[in-house]
Amino acid sequence: MGILRVILWTGLCVGLGIFLGTYEIHGRTPWQTVQGAWKQQGPRLEKVKDGAEDLVDGVKKRVSQETAPAQPKERHSKEDREAIDQLISKRSKG
Repeated sequence: MGILRVILWTGLCVGLGIFLGTYEIHGRTPWQTVQGAWKQQGPRLEKVKDGAEDLVDGVKKRVSQETAPAQPKERHSKEDREAIDQLISKRSKG
């Protein structure tokens, strides 16, 4: 049964290819119509492609950057530090 499916799909694809390459609609084959549309849209597609590549590069740079872990900011006054140092020195002696 699998071989019949493969033969059927192959036949359909070959038939579609023959249709696209030989049957004329308004003096042009469907394949020629697609080629003409592709050539007209080519420069626009290149702009989109370049823009997408720039976006991907920007995202890769942001993701790959090693951000240093945020260091806690010390918000103690000089007197607070001296008091802590005195407590530490008392406990280390005793």
